[in-house]
Amino acid sequence: MASSANARVLGFAVSFLLLLSGHSQANPTNKETDWFKNARYGVFMHFLPWDAGSLMLTEKFDVKALAGQLETMGAKYFVLTLGQNSGYFNSPNAVYEKYTGYAPGQRCATRDLPLDLYRALKPKGIRLMLYLPCQTPNEDCRAQKAFGLAEGNKDQPIDLAFAVKWGEVIQEWSDRYGDKVAGWWFDGGYQHVGFNQAIAARYATAVKHGNPNAIVTFNPGIKVIHYTEAEDYTAGELNEPLEVVPAGRWLAGSQWHALTYIGSNWAYRNTRYTDEQWVKWVKAVVAREGVVTLDMGPNYDPNEGPIGALAEAQVNQLKAIKAGFASKPAPGHRERREK
Repeated sequence: MASSANARVLGFAVSFLLLLSGHSQANPTNKETDWFKNARYGVFMHFLPWDAGSLMLTEKFDVKALAGQLETMGAKYFVLTLGQNSGYFNSPNAVYEKYTGYAPGQRCATRDLPLDLYRALKPKGIRLMLYLPCQTPNEDCRAQKAFGLAEGNKDQPIDLAFAVKWGEVIQEWSDRYGDKVAGWWFDGGYQHVGFNQAIAARYATAVKHGNPNAIVTFNPGIKVIHYTEAEDYTAGELNEPLEVVPAGRWLAGSQWHALTYIGSNWAYRNTRYTDEQWVKWVKAVVAREGVVTLDMGPNYDPNEGPIGALAEAQVNQLKAIKAGFASKPAPGHRERREK
């Protein structure tokens, strides 16, 4: 009976994806990424509650303070994590709670932080994007079991039957936010867990159900490549970015984009390069019509300032990048171009 039910789900999924393939397949050199290219650079934040107590910090997140900082840095878009591994999310989701049996507020915040962020960012001309893993939180066995995955604290193998259900969760957010969310960055789209073109198409369809113009990408790991036919831009995760520069705007039809961190690691609040190094690299990427997203660490301690605010040292580095675009081009920059 179980295998028969799975076959019906799989059959439905394939038919559904074929029906909507026109909405889930990225259009090479598509105009939906024009605003992204014109933005030049933006900011990413890992704001990740790790237990019930820290979930309450979502209620205290100061969206106005963050929006003000982003404006001074010249960032034209901001990417927020909905959640990651712990099983706690920064926004309500009724579909997720339906599958897992969690009560509202137990794992999903009661405050709709993305919506409040949008309201603070829009008057400043800053677009909102969202981050989500390609599967359920790997530290929540209850969620893994509820969605039919193996249980354990690691990324689990996924298939299209799972993706149909996870796509419902994605679509709940997508439909609620509509064009308030301009794009999505999906993590953990690794080949070793079974991620493939069909799963990418399912997630892209869910994203574009709420906003047909939303841009989407799927992370294959630490590299800048065109990975799926459903993506609009490259995920572009890099640890050491300074010598990686595009040959041009498009990489096999995807808008060239790189994501890296300002601090010594993801979500850290320190700095690792000089202002001059960041300015030279970001300007070199943008000169070839690429896009750069820079991860910056949020504040969790109310004694240190507003919850969700960025560290002054990191803000100053982004201000330097902003100022760099108002100055004359830097001398020749030696780099390794992506092929």
